[in-house]
Amino acid sequence: MRIKVNNKEVSVSEGEKLIEILRREGFNVPSLCYAKGKKHQASCMVCVVKNCETEQIIPSCSTLAIKGMAIDSESDGVKDLRRQSLELLLSDHMAVCRPPCNPKNCALQNHAKEYRAKWNKFPRYSAIKATPPQHVKDNLWFDVMKCIRCGLCVYNSNDGFTFQNRGFGMQVVLPVESVKNVDEALWGICPTQALYRIEN
Repeated sequence: MRIKVNNKEVSVSEGEKLIEILRREGFNVPSLCYAKGKKHQASCMVCVVKNCETEQIIPSCSTLAIKGMAIDSESDGVKDLRRQSLELLLSDHMAVCRPPCNPKNCALQNHAKEYRAKWNKFPRYSAIKATPPQHVKDNLWFDVMKCIRCGLCVYNSNDGFTFQNRGFGMQVVLPVESVKNVDEALWGICPTQALYRIEN
């Protein structure tokens, strides 16, 4: 079937996600809560696009292509909404990350730089108490202070990670009894290096 992306008609497969279509066509759509082939929920709203027919703003990571639809991912309006989503995330995130964080490997910082998102656009607020990184297992560590609660580790860890509390106080925690279920490969999909490895 065919749809339009940024005024270009393209062939797509039924049930294909918009974010994959756009990236395949060469459009750089950012995302923090999505990893191809992994379970996820649309939570960061950094990948939004516009359905030109309905004028609705939709998350491209969880919206499937429908025959004949027309999508805009490159207009100033869409990019402004992405910037606002990034600025909201930055308002609840560490301004200066602690080691061993490498800014070049942090999707949040890379997207913020690309979209010129301001770290101080909104008042800084976090209900998460300052805590040191937590040893998960083997070489794997978790730093809740870097976490943006995207949920990738929660949905892909076989109940190793879970959400705790609600609202501003919601955070990702690691139930001690479930440590054995955590796959070390999870560190590779964390967008902020909240989940990371330290080689011995």
